[in-house]
Amino acid sequence: MNRSTDPWLILTVALLVVFGMVMVYSASAVVALEHTGDEARYLTRQLIAAALGLVLCVGTAVTPIRILRRYRVALYSAVLLGLVLCFVPGIQHSAKGGSRWLGFGGFHVQPSEFAKVVVLFMMAHFLDKHRGLIHDHRVVLKSMLIPLPVLVLVLMQPDFGTTVIIGGLCIVMLFIAGIKPAHMGIALATSVAVGIPVMQAQAYRLRRLTSFLDPWATANDEGYHTIQSWVAMHSGGLWGQGLGASMAKLHFLPEPWTDYISAVIAEELGLVALASLITLYVILVWRGLAIARRARDPFSMYLAATLAIMVGLEAFLNLAVVMGIVPPKGLVLPFVSYGGSAMISHLWIVGILLSISAEAQDTPVQAGWPTAPTAATRVPGTA
Repeated sequence: MNRSTDPWLILTVALLVVFGMVMVYSASAVVALEHTGDEARYLTRQLIAAALGLVLCVGTAVTPIRILRRYRVALYSAVLLGLVLCFVPGIQHSAKGGSRWLGFGGFHVQPSEFAKVVVLFMMAHFLDKHRGLIHDHRVVLKSMLIPLPVLVLVLMQPDFGTTVIIGGLCIVMLFIAGIKPAHMGIALATSVAVGIPVMQAQAYRLRRLTSFLDPWATANDEGYHTIQSWVAMHSGGLWGQGLGASMAKLHFLPEPWTDYISAVIAEELGLVALASLITLYVILVWRGLAIARRARDPFSMYLAATLAIMVGLEAFLNLAVVMGIVPPKGLVLPFVSYGGSAMISHLWIVGILLSISAEAQDTPVQAGWPTAPTAATRVPGTA
């Protein structure tokens, strides 16, 4: 078997992680020193998460993807258990009105970060097994039952944004698998029909939408972050104020080392650095899709393509929120923002892509895959 690596993917991720460490320290050092007496508090935690993620990444990269696929049900059961435990007193860790973490001493794990990946494992397996039957609406309906328990548990945390992302990624994978345009339209319409009343059920979600439409109307509340991030990005200009010279992180942006770290990047290093960061994400998505194109089987192709799109989508949404292009949503900037669970899960994704890449074939998938089974040729009783 041809086991190789993808040096462009490895280099891109390494640059993102190193850059993220620098910016987490720059954005958090002063505040961390003032409140905890340790200016490297958040950097140290992020380094520990990156080390754990690197171990998981390497372990996954050297493991054949068929073995990972074999344990998909165990992984799915584990994330479901983790999501349920988020509601158990004494185990859960709540913050900012949400019960999204499990508490272990001074560290916290967010199961939903790993649920996004595991759900895609399950979806890719199901769609591979039913390849040739994807035009059957019954198959599409069955596939949407896979993420349903996860979607319900994540929504109850409550985390509407992550719920939308998981559901959206499943629809993306159905599109990659060749779902009928009519069925795609029905799936999207159903998602909107369900999503609107769910969004309206909580007043704070409507306030976020209002603040997106007119941040100045809620300048001291929901619109505050957006306005301050605009000011910070404008202050940075083309080349920035200099590393460590941000004023927004000191006085205006709460916890700027998390979701709004890109505003600090723009203020300190300028538009050029922000454009370079976006370029790295474009390269990462390109390499992920290239790996998907050369995958040895449909399962690997579905999984690699959707995971690559997932990272690119998360990066886009984070930057779009900071720029005021989409409504506010707490979403990390992959490999850059502070967040241990996100760092570990994203490095796991890289390991999965490298595992698929290691088994890539020399011919494109269109020419290399066997003919897909159809309803007429499938053996009765097979899954």
